[in-house]
Amino acid sequence: MLEIYKTLNSYLNDICVYLGQQDTFLLEKIDKISMLNDRVLEHIQNYDLSNNPVQNKLTYKEVFMLAREIIATIDSSYLSSFDALITSGELDFSFEANYKDSFCRTVWYEGRVIQKLINVNRVFNYKDVITLIHEFIHYVNTKKNTLNHHYFTEFFSIYFELYSNLYLLKKGIPKNEIDSLARIKSLKQISSRFYQYEIPLLAFEKIGNINENTVALLQEHFLDIKQELFDEHCTWFYKVLEQIKKKNEKKIDQNPGILGIVLSEEFIAKDYRYVLGTILAFYALKYADMKDIVFLNNHICEYESKEVHDICLMMKIDLTEKNFFEHLFSATDEYIKMINQNSEKDFSLMRKK
Repeated sequence: MLEIYKTLNSYLNDICVYLGQQDTFLLEKIDKISMLNDRVLEHIQNYDLSNNPVQNKLTYKEVFMLAREIIATIDSSYLSSFDALITSGELDFSFEANYKDSFCRTVWYEGRVIQKLINVNRVFNYKDVITLIHEFIHYVNTKKNTLNHHYFTEFFSIYFELYSNLYLLKKGIPKNEIDSLARIKSLKQISSRFYQYEIPLLAFEKIGNINENTVALLQEHFLDIKQELFDEHCTWFYKVLEQIKKKNEKKIDQNPGILGIVLSEEFIAKDYRYVLGTILAFYALKYADMKDIVFLNNHICEYESKEVHDICLMMKIDLTEKNFFEHLFSATDEYIKMINQNSEKDFSLMRKK
């Protein structure tokens, strides 16, 4: 293991240098984020996520118009930007042959946005509507490249994605034509991956180079973990980073200084934002008011001086509340129950004041 520790320390050094510039929140709060991730992952293991999404013959125009209908209920001021997407050429519908996934791509130059593009990689059911709304929310809140925008952008998109999911179910759309469990499945997948590398990352950031004394220090200051399990996590992380480095070998050879960027951007700089974004979205869906979410979506870049905790408080989300997990799991359980019932009668989870 000593050779694995040595190489992993080298990789983690480059990763943490990059994250220290781009994702300081992850490094500063890695112990709390890890604890939160573990609690959530343990809870969602109880969910039955088996479903069989089906395709239908929803046209491009139907996808666009139904998304427009939902956006009008979120904030009617968005409609002018939404209506202009097609004429501006900023909206593209594709299939697997064109792009790997859906996205909202923003090109920055000298601190300002010079180009945007939304792509919806069609799966040919109502999930296309939800994907378009998710990416459009990215589109409207990209006004300035700030840290708080970076931290919360997935939260906003996932929140309105979940809202749209319930909206479609309320209209009577069958859940298998929406793929209603897609976000929970994604949370489980990303949370499981984060679980694999959170402890080595925590150990390096909070204690220093990983060595034969690391587990004892983790046990003393952070968590109870056995040496065997710690080594399993380190070995997994080491192998994955080796694969990423090999895949990008030519690019790294040309510019060795980008190693930390390459290793981080593959998933480390993204996973925690999806985990936190999804968790907060479920919580906000039940306990926050949508008008507060819309306001922050429109003004997030104006609150750069506020801490993440303070931004959450603006949406009535107290991360330090003693019953936080109880409320969180109540919200996620209720969402799952609604989907499983697929009922038009009770959609009390959607709060809009």
